[in-house]
Amino acid sequence: MLAVELVLAWYDVQARRPGRLRPCANDECRLFLLDRSRANTARWCSMKTCGNRLKARRHQERARQEPRT
Repeated sequence: MLAVELVLAWYDVQARRPGRLRPCANDECRLFLLDRSRANTARWCSMKTCGNRLKARRHQERARQEPRT
């Protein structure tokens, strides 16, 4: 019964807010996000976890690639 309710809720969100329900931009995360931002630009399910991790990784990669002077 719970699975049926989840599917119906998913369909309801997609019908009322098309394009707002999408997977998290973190490839390691399996969660979805409901984008409530005005510009429809949210990328992560949580800025505290997924967003922070990805931003920290990108920063570390850039820091490794930059030559030290």
